[in-house]
Amino acid sequence: MKKFLILLWIFFSAFVQAQEEYFVGQTRFIQKTNPSYFGFNSLNRVGVLYNTLKLGSNQTIDNKYFFGALSFDEKNFSLGVDFNSFRIDRPGLIINRGNLSYIYKVQLKNRLFFLPSISLGLGSSQYNDQTIIFEDQLDQATGFINTQTIDPSGSMPKSSSYFDLSASFIIHSDEYLVGVSLKHLNRPNVSYNQEVTQLKPIEYNLNGAYEFDINPYDRGIFPKYSYILTYGSATFFNDSLYFYFSQELQLGEFSVGISQQVSNVKKFNLNNIGFSVGLSVENFDFGILYNFPVRVASRVYSPSIFELYLTFDFSKYRRNNRGLFKRIQIDNYY
Repeated sequence: MKKFLILLWIFFSAFVQAQEEYFVGQTRFIQKTNPSYFGFNSLNRVGVLYNTLKLGSNQTIDNKYFFGALSFDEKNFSLGVDFNSFRIDRPGLIINRGNLSYIYKVQLKNRLFFLPSISLGLGSSQYNDQTIIFEDQLDQATGFINTQTIDPSGSMPKSSSYFDLSASFIIHSDEYLVGVSLKHLNRPNVSYNQEVTQLKPIEYNLNGAYEFDINPYDRGIFPKYSYILTYGSATFFNDSLYFYFSQELQLGEFSVGISQQVSNVKKFNLNNIGFSVGLSVENFDFGILYNFPVRVASRVYSPSIFELYLTFDFSKYRRNNRGLFKRIQIDNYY
């Protein structure tokens, strides 16, 4: 039974790490993939994201995410904080992660910037052992489940905590960005049982985006500020590989987008197709996103994901430029 619990924990730890890549609005929360984005354009922002992933008919994973970014542009650096809370109904697993990121700004050319960063994090997890039934609790004669167990696994630690270290960088202009991030560089031990070592694998990510104006001559067919933003991200850890792509059309204050995610997890492919709708009002950005579940030949399956987000930009020097609705900018550096 003890081996079963260890395997169960390994499975859910790997699944939650994979679920961190399963959020639809990556272009709105690039810092989740690459913390250097906290320093992007020296913006001062806060935001929240709610994400629920449905597995089957009665199993869900809820993710609550908060972030804040504060720029000290005269000192050429920014600070970012974010917090994730994962909750899995069964087996009653809760995983919390918090990070503090330091991002330094280097101007390479007149319109080209380099943003290296380092992130320090703390993680904790706990499970509810009341959701786990041991063999000696089953009364085969009556079919009842006893509340007590003498299985030695029942006394295993039910919580763990760890320290985490990550590094990343972004190079960007007012048209494109390219970034690389390395997470869990110290390979923390996340096992409940300290007699068993379960190290988080180093996670490698490459991401990039390109934005172009589809109405440069202010034609009447589109709003004055109309853009298309294309984004791609590739994440690798252990034997798992995740690709995410999105295309977003910004029509003034409104935006619509589609996303595609293709994954290879030990030869088990997952494919997601997502849809997003966004609205910008003054300093606020709102959005609703949904990933459709997909089956192909009964072998390829992805869960459905529903998201809501809200961000607020309080960068005082951008007040006159917010109406541009351009996503990749450098206007706030000056």
